[in-house]
Amino acid sequence: MRKSTEAALIVILIGLVTALLLMNPVSAEGTFHMRSQGVTFSPIRLALFLGAALTTVVLVTLHLEGSGEYAHIFYLLSVSTITIWIVNSGVPDMSSFLAVIRDLYNRIGIQRSIPVETAFYLYLFLLLILVTALHYSAPRRSRELGFLIFGMLFSAPFFRSIVYPPKPEFIGITAFVLSISVMTSLVFSPRVLKSLLQTIALAMFTVVAIAIEPWNAVLPLAFIMMFPRRRRNIIYVTLVLFGIGIIISRGLIWTGSRESFEWKTVALQLLLPIMLVLYALLFKTRTIVTTLRNSKGPTPFLTFLLLIFLTGSISSTRLLPYAAVTLTVLSVRFVFHSRDTGKVIPKREPAKT
Repeated sequence: MRKSTEAALIVILIGLVTALLLMNPVSAEGTFHMRSQGVTFSPIRLALFLGAALTTVVLVTLHLEGSGEYAHIFYLLSVSTITIWIVNSGVPDMSSFLAVIRDLYNRIGIQRSIPVETAFYLYLFLLLILVTALHYSAPRRSRELGFLIFGMLFSAPFFRSIVYPPKPEFIGITAFVLSISVMTSLVFSPRVLKSLLQTIALAMFTVVAIAIEPWNAVLPLAFIMMFPRRRRNIIYVTLVLFGIGIIISRGLIWTGSRESFEWKTVALQLLLPIMLVLYALLFKTRTIVTTLRNSKGPTPFLTFLLLIFLTGSISSTRLLPYAAVTLTVLSVRFVFHSRDTGKVIPKREPAKT
């Protein structure tokens, strides 16, 4: 019950903070000047953002406690790493990120300007959500492996170039990781209302991911194939289709310029997850084949997504970041499945004197 309450609070807090940052309701009177790129910061907004971010981190840390060996410690380490990186790097160029938000406002019909300061806070909060979702994409009983996913992705320069300065793809990647983390780890409640709320949240993440990258429409297909549950899947697909209808009618599908990537560059920067997958396939073949033969569950789901995105990347290299995320998460899943279990560690005899 405590875990469910914490998870609900996290989702509610994320939704409220994102909405508040987008609506920008707080006055900027009594500001001070920050030297980094001449951005003016309001003490009130800064305090509100820091309070919301710290509350989110605390809730997630409490929720991860007991979800794996030192999972909460590794999560805090990931957040600390990102914090130090941003503090040392300063405020990035927010022009592309601001363009997406302003374009969203115009298409919805909101006559409201958004300052760079608010966009920066929204960017930081989305970055926190991305790091959190990466940890939740790890196996449920071993969330500490999320630190490996985080490390392998953020060690790749091409991935960091999406995150800092934030490109439009950053929003799509965040929504995509949120979607797969929910799909692969959430145990849907037998309670009707709670299950409905979980399905609505998942559908919202999926629709946002599709709005940024239409290829993410493969997510509902993969989900209903690998996680068969008729009533829930019908509701989920219906909500996603309804959401897609709204974003198409409102013209919310992102049509701006997209980042292009080179296969060779991405492959070289992802050597570690590639080697992990090859190791599992070569030396833990029986375990991996048995897992995939089941054809249901997180690992077959991620394998299916990886094949789709790799195939799509042949004609459109903009899908390589999505393939990279899927590959990295899958490689950690393979490590989890192929770990040595049941070994008896021989008891060492005391030295004779």
